[in-house]
Amino acid sequence: MRAFIVLGHRVPLTPNFTLNDLPGSAGRLDILCRCVTAAFCLSHGIRRDVIVYLVLQNQIIVRLEGSQLRHLNPDERSTAALLQRALKAFADSTHKDRELESSPGIFIAPGGLSDALKSVQGLGLRVYWLYEQGSPIRHAQLHKDGAFVLSDHLEFLPEEAALLEGFPKLSLGPLSLHADHCIVIVHNELDVRFAFPPASQ
Repeated sequence: MRAFIVLGHRVPLTPNFTLNDLPGSAGRLDILCRCVTAAFCLSHGIRRDVIVYLVLQNQIIVRLEGSQLRHLNPDERSTAALLQRALKAFADSTHKDRELESSPGIFIAPGGLSDALKSVQGLGLRVYWLYEQGSPIRHAQLHKDGAFVLSDHLEFLPEEAALLEGFPKLSLGPLSLHADHCIVIVHNELDVRFAFPPASQ
């Protein structure tokens, strides 16, 4: 199993945004939507062994479970509509201290980065911090069941970095990359390492 924890620092906590302006009024929700697509979408299907945690302003977690996910299409607008539906369900709920399922495979609950980290560790996943000054991923020892933490277009906040300090830092290359591209690279690295049988000597 693989997981990705994506930090959205300016994404609205309510559904009161327009789908026509995801980079603006929706606080760069377009980035998180592209991350969802990169995490799940294959050429003719989706990855079922993936979980994505979208941490919104360290207050709300939207969790997408590939094993249960339905109605996911590879475009930003329809993914944003699913996330907007989740935020509306949360806003309308009278039990905001509980997790609820807004559509198949999409869950929303109060929480922050520390809660997402506890969740993936409870699943037995090894946590890795995607960090530009980290060790090259190509030379790092990786567990096939990993959880990878990355930020949106903004740097990690000091309190986020403090939570992640004890985990291995992995760099994906010498250049700054878009968050969704980072997810594709991680998938490819793990696919190559663990999907093919070892080469014979």
